Amino acid sequence: MNIVKIFLVAILTFALASCRKYVENVPVQGQRVLVYTQDYRLLINSKNNSEIGSGNSAILGCDDIDLKDPNIQDQISTDNSNLAMYTWDKPFYLEKVDDFDWNGMYKAMYTYNTVITGVLDSKGGSPAERNEIYAEALVQRAFTYFTLVSSYAKQYDAGTANTDPGVPLLLEAKLFVPLPRATVAQVYAQVLKDLEIAIPLISVIKENAVRPSRAAAYALLAKVHLNMRNFEAARQAAEQSLALSGELYDYNQSADPLNAPFPTLLENKQILLRKIPRTSYSALQLSDDLLNLLGTKDLRYVLFTRTGDQFYPVFNGRGFWAGGGSDPACVGLTVNETWLIRAECLVRAGQRNEAVKMLNDLRKFRFTPGDYAALTATSDQQALQMVIDERRREFFGTGLRWFDQKRLNKEPSLAKTVTRTFKNVTYTLTPNSNGYVFPFSSIIVNQNPELIQNPK
Repeated sequence: MNIVKIFLVAILTFALASCRKYVENVPVQGQRVLVYTQDYRLLINSKNNSEIGSGNSAILGCDDIDLKDPNIQDQISTDNSNLAMYTWDKPFYLEKVDDFDWNGMYKAMYTYNTVITGVLDSKGGSPAERNEIYAEALVQRAFTYFTLVSSYAKQYDAGTANTDPGVPLLLEAKLFVPLPRATVAQVYAQVLKDLEIAIPLISVIKENAVRPSRAAAYALLAKVHLNMRNFEAARQAAEQSLALSGELYDYNQSADPLNAPFPTLLENKQILLRKIPRTSYSALQLSDDLLNLLGTKDLRYVLFTRTGDQFYPVFNGRGFWAGGGSDPACVGLTVNETWLIRAECLVRAGQRNEAVKMLNDLRKFRFTPGDYAALTATSDQQALQMVIDERRREFFGTGLRWFDQKRLNKEPSLAKTVTRTFKNVTYTLTPNSNGYVFPFSSIIVNQNPELIQNPK
């Protein structure tokens, strides 16, 4: 029986109880068949499916967070998943608890695959319109697979990627399919292939932060190559993205947030592709290490941290205040990350002075004029550490630091052992350990025994 292309709500809710073994797909009575180009435009524009990015696991696991206050420790002790994520313990989910981050991303994958396989043959639209929708779906699929493989598999390593288990590659709009794990190399190859096809077809004009543009596609390409340690390719892609959309937001414009609130993710010109965590723990107590790195004069400290009495549960110290309190954290694609990718690649190519200039150009927008002081570096290693520190200042509270820790552990000079104490028990996360690979929920593995569980 042929697969019927349908609109979103009922069928996708059914589809992602989780991806299970293949059976023939039965059309659902009463659902509208996708025929016209505009049908696919409405489908790909569905924010509920496309907005989910990396989530709570990365945020709680990274060294930006230190939940040391007794009030928080008492509260989080009642939540097995959050506690396991914070202490790098496995499993994250109890026997009958599902992984809704995984489910949400594969649910979105069904939508992207529906568009990719059908829109080019749709009626009523111009070839340019069909190509643009097709390209947007490819970029969305590439972003989602990159997020999945970064979360549920080992860090990309050219020496082992051909054998390291990745995540299932679902490239057709089928509801029930086997879930064998492709290798890390195969997943990365698919991400690169999707972007290669999409970039010439996708709009140069950024319509909004929900729809991918060519600048977003190049930003994702830069990010993928950075994780593969293809630094020259990452630099080139970052420069292509910045040439299309390279304007930073001056945080001085929101230095008085009561009179000039920080822009939402839809308003912020730095946001190339809006992605948010599905959930995030409410009282993200920031580590002393991060707060010392920030200092109190940094506008990111002013805008994105608050005293612990403004959270639940209350705690001593300071916590992450997402979006200046007006919007969730962005875990998607941004001008500022692309900016710092280019700076890192310049350092690694021996162009230290140009990289430091990029850092200073950004930092002028992160301090009031009276508090700004230019950075200088006397060695490439010092400049590289400056870039990494700036990434940490720029993206704390988003979980991006987790993925930076994971990729930087491949370099002995940058690898870091992280320890934290919870209720008088010390937990340690060593470089390149299995703690950096998220487990699958038992429900998904039990339904799909070919999906081999990650090691503890």
